[in-house]
Amino acid sequence: MFKPATIALAISSAIISTTSYADDQPDDTSVMHQDLEVIVVSGSRTEKPLKDVAGNISVVTSADIEKQAIGDMNQLFKYDPSIQVTGSIGGAQNILVRGRGGDRVLMIKDGMRMNEGYGANGANDIVGRGFIETDTLKQVEVAKGASSSLYGSDALGGIIIFTTKDASDVLNKGETFGGSVKTSYLGSSNQGHIGANLALITGDVEHFASVNYRQGNEEQNYQESEDPFDIESVSLLYKAKYNIDKDNTFSFIADVWQQEAKGDSADGLLAYFRSLDKYGYEIAQENSTGDKTTQSFQLNYRSETETVLFDYLNVSLYNNNTEQDDEEYAFLDINAPIFGVFEKRHMWKKSSYEQDTFGLLSNATKKLSGTHTLGFGLDIEQTKSSRTVHEYREVEGESTKDLITNKFPENDVFRTGIFVNDEISLIDKKLIITPGARFDYYDMDPNGAKKADDTEFAKIDDSKVSFNLGALYKLRDDLAVFAQYGQGFKVPAYDLAYIEHYNQASSEYIYEIIPSDDLSPEESDSFEVGIRGHAGQFAFSVAAYYTKFDNFLDTQLVSREIVMDDEGEFSHVYDTFQYQNIDSVTLKGLEANVNYFIDNSITLFVNAAYQDGKNDETGDYLTTLVPLSGNIGVSYEGDNWGSELIVNWADKMTKVNEGKAEIACYGAVDWLFNYQINSQINVNLALNNIFDKEYVRYINIAGHTSGEDVSHFTESGRNLAANISFAF
Repeated sequence: MFKPATIALAISSAIISTTSYADDQPDDTSVMHQDLEVIVVSGSRTEKPLKDVAGNISVVTSADIEKQAIGDMNQLFKYDPSIQVTGSIGGAQNILVRGRGGDRVLMIKDGMRMNEGYGANGANDIVGRGFIETDTLKQVEVAKGASSSLYGSDALGGIIIFTTKDASDVLNKGETFGGSVKTSYLGSSNQGHIGANLALITGDVEHFASVNYRQGNEEQNYQESEDPFDIESVSLLYKAKYNIDKDNTFSFIADVWQQEAKGDSADGLLAYFRSLDKYGYEIAQENSTGDKTTQSFQLNYRSETETVLFDYLNVSLYNNNTEQDDEEYAFLDINAPIFGVFEKRHMWKKSSYEQDTFGLLSNATKKLSGTHTLGFGLDIEQTKSSRTVHEYREVEGESTKDLITNKFPENDVFRTGIFVNDEISLIDKKLIITPGARFDYYDMDPNGAKKADDTEFAKIDDSKVSFNLGALYKLRDDLAVFAQYGQGFKVPAYDLAYIEHYNQASSEYIYEIIPSDDLSPEESDSFEVGIRGHAGQFAFSVAAYYTKFDNFLDTQLVSREIVMDDEGEFSHVYDTFQYQNIDSVTLKGLEANVNYFIDNSITLFVNAAYQDGKNDETGDYLTTLVPLSGNIGVSYEGDNWGSELIVNWADKMTKVNEGKAEIACYGAVDWLFNYQINSQINVNLALNNIFDKEYVRYINIAGHTSGEDVSHFTESGRNLAANISFAF
C-alpha cells in the first residue's frame, strides 16, 4: 500500500486508514507495499495504529505541513472537505468538523485543553481558537463525531489533538545534537517567517527547543481591497524529558505564543457611525491594536512498567492561559445640524478576554488477557473565564464619558470525569470491539454576579454518563469494515448562558441578547459505518454518519419592536434575542475517496464529502453546513522530488434558509512541488489558485443576507507559498 504525497493526508482517516492497512503484506521496497503504521491517540487515548481504529480519524503530519507550505492554522485541512476552518490569517478562526464547530469541538494540545472561543452563535468571530504556531506541530488528529465517552463535555462534535515536536523528531539514532533552520513565505498574507529547531541529549535528559518568528499582513481578499492589519508573531516551545529508565520518563513542556496586529481601522468602535457620514459625522482618524497570547506549562509522568494495576500510565499536571486584548481609537469631527451636534469627539474602546485552566489528566491501560485490554482514567479541570469591554469618550471642552461592561460575568467552571473502555480482540484478532463509558460532573459558577435587572446569574451544574461502542472487522488482510455508536454532550458554555449584550449596529437597527438561566445540556447520538481497503491498483474508503442532537442550542428571536420617533416617523428596529434549546436537530453525511495507483510513482485520486442537516421542528437548514465538495488530482513521487496538481471544488450551495445568501459552484487549482536537494536541504513550493479564480467558501458567509456584498469574504487570488529548510 502506499501513501500518495498529493493527498497530504488531507482526506485523512479515509486515505490514511486505507493506505496504512497492510499488516500481513509482504515486505516490499516498492511504493505500493510500504507499510504506513500511522499512530494516533484520539481514538482511545492511548497510542494505536490508525488502521485498527473504528471510525474516521483525519491526520495531518509535519511532512504534510512542509509539502503544502502551510504557515497558518486555517490551511491545515485545505484538502479535507469534511473539516472546515472559518476566518483567515490574522483573524479569529474556528474549526468545524462535519458541520459542527464553535465550542462543540474540543481542542487539545500536548494533552492540554486549549482555549474556548467567544463570539456570536458559536461562530467565534470575536475571539477565535487555536492560537498556535504550525511549525511546532508533529501531528494533528481529528476524531470526527461524538467523543464524550473519552473526553467528556465539549467533545460533542469531535476532538482535535495537536501534538508538538520533540527531540526524537530531530535527532537520528545515536545522535546527541542536531537541529534545523527554516525560512518561508506566504503570498496570501505577504508573510515572511524564520524558525529554528534544536535538540540536545545530555546523559538521561533530552532537550528540545523551537523558536519561530512571523511578520506580514492580514490575509487579503480576491480584489485586494482590504486595508490589512500588520501581523507579527513569536513562538517559543521548550521540552525536557528525563529518562528515569527504559520504561519511565518525566517531562516538562513550556509553550508560549504571542501575536500583535496593528491597523488603521476601528470597525468595532465605528460600526454605528459609518452610517452617519451623510449627516456630518466625519471620521478623521482611526486605528486599532490587538494582542493575542497563550502560555501553557505541563509536568508529565509516563510509565510502561507492568504492575498489578496497569501496564501503561500517563499522568499530567498543566496550566493553560489565553488572553486577547484589543484597543481601538477614533476621532470624530462632527458637524451635524440635523442632530444639533457640533463637536470634536475622541473615542477609545478596550476589550479584554482571558481564560485560565488548571488540570490533572490521567489515563492507563491494563492487559487482562489475550482478548481484553482495559483502559481507564481520571480528569479534573478548573477554568476561569472573563470578558470586559471598557469604552471611554472625551469631547473637547466638555466632560468625559466612561463605560465599563462585562459581556458575561467572570465565572469558574469545574469539570471532572472518570472513564473506562475495553478493547476486545476476537476471531484471531480479525474482530476488534471497543465498548466504553464515562461519567462527568460539571459546575459553572458566576460568583454572585448580577444581571442588568439586578438579579443574580444562575449557577449551572449537571452530570452525565456517556457511552460508546465501536467495532472493526477485517474481512481479509487488505479489507475492513467498521461501525461506531457514540454519545456526546455539552453543558451550555459560559458565553451562551451568561451573555448580556446590547449593540446599536446602525442608525436604523438595534439588537440585544439577554441571558438564559434554564438552558439544558446539548446531547447527541452518533452512528457511523464504513469500509476501507484496496483491490488491485485501487484503494478506497467510504464512511456514512447520522447524528441526532437533542436540546441543541441556538439563538432565537424573542421579540421585535418597530420604534417610531416623536413625530411618528420610523426610527429603528429593536430586536431581542436569547439562546434557547431546540428539541431536535439531525445531521447526516457521506465521505468517500478513491485512489488509483498507476505505478509506484503516479497516483490519481478523488475525495468528496456531503453534508445535510436540519432543525427537525422548523425544517430550517443548519447554517454550518457546507455544499458537496472535495478535490481531485494527480501526484508524482520520485526519488528526490515530487509534484501534485489538485483541483479543489464545491457545488453550488442551495441548502440555505429563506432570505439567506447562496454561493456559486467553483473549482480552484493548486500546484505543489517539493525537491530534496541533498540530505540536508529541502525546498517546497505551493502555487495556489493558479488560474486566479474568484470564489467564496460558504462557511465564511453562512447566515448572511441574500444580496449582501460578500466581496470581503472572497478567497485570495493567485498566490505563492514557499519554504526552504536546512537540517544539521
